[in-house]
Amino acid sequence: MGAAELRQELHNYIELADMNFLRMVHAMSKEYKQPEIVGYNVDGTPITPNDLKKRVKAASKRVKAGDFITQEEVEKEIENW
Repeated sequence: MGAAELRQELHNYIELADMNFLRMVHAMSKEYKQPEIVGYNVDGTPITPNDLKKRVKAASKRVKAGDFITQEEVEKEIENW
């Protein structure tokens, strides 16, 4: 079921709902929080702040270990393309 169909079905339930159901849906809706998205991977999957922090930590470890190339090395590599 796609998002549009799901919204329509929920709308139908809400139209016929008693006050108890409406209160439950309202309370649940107020508490629901979507994860913050700060970007997307090339495959379209979202990147959260936690994902970004993990990437920064991993990159920092690689730099401290000397696992990087300099600008000059990149320029030399480009010349050989």
